[in-house]
Amino acid sequence: MQKILFLLAILGAVGIEGLAQTKKHFTVKGNESCEKIYFSLKASSGTCEIRTRMGELPINIMGYHNEEYITSDFGEQMEGKTLHAWLNLKDNGKEGFGSKLTKIFGKKTTDTENYWNIYFTDYRPYTLDLNYGVGKAYIDLSDIAVENCRITSGNAHVKVGYLSKVQNRTEMDTMIVSVDLGDVEIERIDLARAKNILAEVGFGNLTLDFDEQPSMSSSIWARVGAGNLTINLPKNNVPVLVRMKDTSYRKFKVPEGFEKVSDNVFVSSSYTNEAENMLIFNIDLSMGSVIFNTN
Repeated sequence: MQKILFLLAILGAVGIEGLAQTKKHFTVKGNESCEKIYFSLKASSGTCEIRTRMGELPINIMGYHNEEYITSDFGEQMEGKTLHAWLNLKDNGKEGFGSKLTKIFGKKTTDTENYWNIYFTDYRPYTLDLNYGVGKAYIDLSDIAVENCRITSGNAHVKVGYLSKVQNRTEMDTMIVSVDLGDVEIERIDLARAKNILAEVGFGNLTLDFDEQPSMSSSIWARVGAGNLTINLPKNNVPVLVRMKDTSYRKFKVPEGFEKVSDNVFVSSSYTNEAENMLIFNIDLSMGSVIFNTN
């Protein structure tokens, strides 16, 4: 009888759902014929952390989830000299309405029922396609080579950063960021070394933080609906050119010292046509806001 009571006490402490959690471990081994890696993540919900570390495994994934609510699908295949790998975390549709609302409105809260750690290495250059539905995500891309990166947030809180302040090992061709109802923060985006940054904001929020003067020029194309785009520029003056598409409704602000040189065109005081580390912004703003700040 005492053993039964002890077992019931354990069930009450951890919860029935906790016992339904399944641990998963997926790995991708190195391949001499592999020259590039394409990784796709589709997470309908949960908490996902992406980090970089040295090692021989190009992709190493460890996580756990409640199989009653979430199905995990992992796979890999070679196409020519490119290794394609994917992780899909699919909602089974069995979760209660109240629990789903909690995840939607608590998107900055860690989901202990559906939690994943994904590790990349300096093995080969990556192309990343990261899609988050609801939940929370952290992405640290320090000291690896990322040639292209797409980040999509439905109603998730996504934070991207270069934690160790070590820049991309290669020049990134294009970074694409799409925000629907969620919010995305990208810290030290200058370390991504992206030639092109394409951003689309629906009703959510996007923050682009340039911590230091960039080492190369970047073209930033942004379309903002009813959401908000915040751009933080370094204190040290950076050559900046801003072109605004003329719109009827808008909240637009540039830092002190910027000069209006023509209709809807603004430049920083250090702007020159010959600058090799210029930030060029092309912004289409509807009913939301675009705010430039200096760090």
